[in-house]
Amino acid sequence: MSLATRRDRRESKGILHDFLEWVGLLGFIYGPLDRRLSVRDALEKALSRPIPHISWWGCFGGISLFLFLVQIGTGVVLMFFYVPTDPEAYHSIRYLNGTAPFGWLVRSTHHWSGNGMIFALFIHVIRVFVTGAYQRPRDLNWMVGMALFLFTLSFALTGYLLPWSQTAFWTTVFWTDMIGQIPIVGQWLLVLIRGGELVSGATLTRFYAMHVAVLPILTIVFMAIHFAIIRRLGIKEPL
Repeated sequence: MSLATRRDRRESKGILHDFLEWVGLLGFIYGPLDRRLSVRDALEKALSRPIPHISWWGCFGGISLFLFLVQIGTGVVLMFFYVPTDPEAYHSIRYLNGTAPFGWLVRSTHHWSGNGMIFALFIHVIRVFVTGAYQRPRDLNWMVGMALFLFTLSFALTGYLLPWSQTAFWTTVFWTDMIGQIPIVGQWLLVLIRGGELVSGATLTRFYAMHVAVLPILTIVFMAIHFAIIRRLGIKEPL
């Protein structure tokens, strides 16, 4: 075993120990739960795994996960105030921005964390491609990761319409019209996405359902597969 590998293992164990000590301060690890379920031992077994030394360029996958969790947290809060109907959607956004306590902060955090997630995933995809980490035996994980990237873009497209403003409305009209130009299946996809021939309240309902239910479920499932493969195969050594 090389000196660098031993040093990485010591650093990994040190970080894990600090994390467990921090959780222990909350009374979670050393409390009644640990006496019944051996939580500390389970966490050490699950998390104590040496990884190759990586730079900041190798951290954008984890940054994407963190921003996704921020999206979930802020999105749940927004759901308590947002009304996904034609006459009320725009007014509920105005209420969030101007009246609800810290509503503007929650909505801005949701907006910018979504943009940051797209940026972080883009850097992550570029790094995986440049370093050749998409090659066998990690080719399946590459396809799962590209599906996650498409889900993230779909989050942006469906969420853009939800404020139900003029900008959101006409932008949705534009990009759905582009889908309608696809040969053979274009018009069928257009009606499926819009819920009719025109962008309307039915479109808003469909986008809301996709944004808060369908896409989160798909993303969580594919993330679980993505992390399971990483856990199985490990992280590719840096170039």
